[in-house]
Amino acid sequence: MAGVGTGFYMERAGGAGMVSPDRRNRFWDAVSTLSFTLPGVMISHTAEKKLNDYMASSPYPVASFAFACETVTGENRAPMVAGFSSRGPSVLAPEILKPDVVAPGVNILAAWSGDVSPSSWDIDPRRVEFNILSGTSMACPHVAGAAALIKKVHGDWTPRQPSWTPAMVRSALMTTAGPLDKNGRDIVDSGTVFGGAVMDATPLAAGAGLVLPRLAMDPGLLYDAGTQDYVDFMCTLNYTAEQMRQFVPEMSTGCGTRSRIPGAWRTSTTRRSWWCSTAAAPTGASAR
Repeated sequence: MAGVGTGFYMERAGGAGMVSPDRRNRFWDAVSTLSFTLPGVMISHTAEKKLNDYMASSPYPVASFAFACETVTGENRAPMVAGFSSRGPSVLAPEILKPDVVAPGVNILAAWSGDVSPSSWDIDPRRVEFNILSGTSMACPHVAGAAALIKKVHGDWTPRQPSWTPAMVRSALMTTAGPLDKNGRDIVDSGTVFGGAVMDATPLAAGAGLVLPRLAMDPGLLYDAGTQDYVDFMCTLNYTAEQMRQFVPEMSTGCGTRSRIPGAWRTSTTRRSWWCSTAAAPTGASAR
């Protein structure tokens, strides 16, 4: 993929415009925009094939840019997993499925520091207050904001309703995530650029699905994890006693008789499940 840097040199050489294919993405919806200094456009892998076919069919291929300022709706399959999105499973422990969820992270309008150019290149003199960005650094704030809202709603401790732990917040986000797109079809993976068939996103690409904050406020079922659960897990990864004490200072000895099989998962009696249900009694009857 030719990026902003290539655009600088092309502009200096007298280039009028630039077309750069993103071979990581099958669909144009998942293609990240770049801050070119000359007229430029990013196209998907599918569009690149069409462009190459046209160039091969004409002895004098020509192109032009037309900025119509139009919004195209109803033709995409939002949400879809971007080709650059990280895939699971966990590198250190393949038994752990990752990612947990997906969230908006492609072409997000975000605040931008005026200390650097929108392209992050030193030779770019432009300065802006907002920029269009893509990546985990855009998806994570969406999830963090949803988690903060959940913590605000369920952060106060009461005897009947303990405040939610980070593990419970993650559980709520995952068990209420949406595995389908806006049209009720499976979320597709734009990263499957080879072959003829459009591939649905697997759990190793989309996790539990798209984060749905409103549903996560009241998930019904919660899965918790305590300190000992994480200690047991680190023991399975063969952490030494010295390494363990960096996380658990009160741990004076090593893992002892705990499982030390790399990647093995241990269950723990400290794990809790919370079930919240609501029932309506029939007329003339009472429910407890």
